[in-house]
Amino acid sequence: MANHVSSFVQQVRLVTLLGDQDSQLEFIQNSLAKNIELTYFTKKNSPTILKRRYVDYYKNNKLFKVEYINDRPIEENLSHQIVEFLERELPLYDVVLVGDYGHGFINNAIRRVLEEKSKFLSINVQSNSANMGYNYFTQYKKFNFITFNEEELRLPFNRRFDDVDQLFLEVHEQLMRTPMLLTAGKRGCTLAMNGKMIKSPAFVTTTKDVVGAGDAVFALTSLMASTSVDGELLPFIGNCAGAIAANIMGNKESISKEKVENFIADLYKIDIRQYLTSVNDTLNKMKIENIDAFVTLLLETYEKGGTVYVFGNGGSAATASHFCGDLIKGVSYGLEKRFRAICLNDNMPALMAIANDISYDDIFLEQLKNFLRSGDLVIGISGSGNSANVVKALQYAKEVGATTVAICGFKGGKIKDVCDLALHAEVNDMEVSEDIHHLILTHCVKRLITKKLNNNHVGEIYEKRIV
Repeated sequence: MANHVSSFVQQVRLVTLLGDQDSQLEFIQNSLAKNIELTYFTKKNSPTILKRRYVDYYKNNKLFKVEYINDRPIEENLSHQIVEFLERELPLYDVVLVGDYGHGFINNAIRRVLEEKSKFLSINVQSNSANMGYNYFTQYKKFNFITFNEEELRLPFNRRFDDVDQLFLEVHEQLMRTPMLLTAGKRGCTLAMNGKMIKSPAFVTTTKDVVGAGDAVFALTSLMASTSVDGELLPFIGNCAGAIAANIMGNKESISKEKVENFIADLYKIDIRQYLTSVNDTLNKMKIENIDAFVTLLLETYEKGGTVYVFGNGGSAATASHFCGDLIKGVSYGLEKRFRAICLNDNMPALMAIANDISYDDIFLEQLKNFLRSGDLVIGISGSGNSANVVKALQYAKEVGATTVAICGFKGGKIKDVCDLALHAEVNDMEVSEDIHHLILTHCVKRLITKKLNNNHVGEIYEKRIV
């Protein structure tokens, strides 16, 4: 934990307990960052705690663990030495982080001086296989911040099956709304602050080793909690630290400011190749025969002098407007017989009047009642396929005897089942769905219709404009 915070602050004092047997002092000194000052006390007739894991070389799975530990409480005279030192030194430091592992170092006398002399006290009191049932955070009477996992929250209150969110808020209120962070591994973490809960998802999809990830989360969130940081930022940074640590084998490396900055940059970087692949994969799943059938319906409506109505909400409204423009000018220019096309989301006064006086769900339906005839073609566009105003308009069109077409994404929604024909971009992504609807599909249809009608006039206009 000392190494985790070292790149974020100017100075760190590490206070710990070593054994008089196999002290590991040289290894510890060589493993600490340059701005960490080591202060250690020595426990008699004890080794420095060593936890040795045996790991499967191929899969990195832990097979078993051997611990070299004397977890009996420290002697009274050693306790006095530590308390005297802490009384003198604690007031000199801005933040105090306590990793209480329940291995016989921290007793009640040390806890009381930590509570009394720390400017900002942050604690992480662990329940593990060596101390199960004997090391609870309730041994501390006051602190400024705490992190724990679900088991460490439940055990002190014997609340094994209660709703964890409810229990978390109850404990938060009992502790006078002291900021608390509940970690949940792949489910992310939850911050309780000022009587409210803020959840943040995990940002890791693969892990090498989760050992030490909780220490990394505790270290960084403790620093942030000691400042006036935004409540939503604290669990976010905690999950970033946990994700980095979960991909480090054991405690071989520590979290650093640079690693956190790079992780956040990568997290928000758009993966262009992945996005384009998603567009291509979705296009490859499109049914070409349905696009051909759509072109046929448009041409049939054109030949018999029917009207094409097209509409949608938001991005789909832009698609509808664009496609209507392509039919009116892009396809029809230079022809004696032209397409009759109306975009129902282009008349803003009509839209707003209907939405205000009747219902937003009726903005397209009410317009169709003015114009629609049985031989017309009605095209509804909806990424989700479930926009109520699009569904109602298409249902009405079917009742009148018009032909209906759905342009949809995701699972297709209600309009896929309502309409005579569906052009379905089968992808659970609104942006990819709209990409296919707005440009690729409509321009493909425009190109096919232009070719069917042998309209060469459009090309002449393009040539004049680009010279």
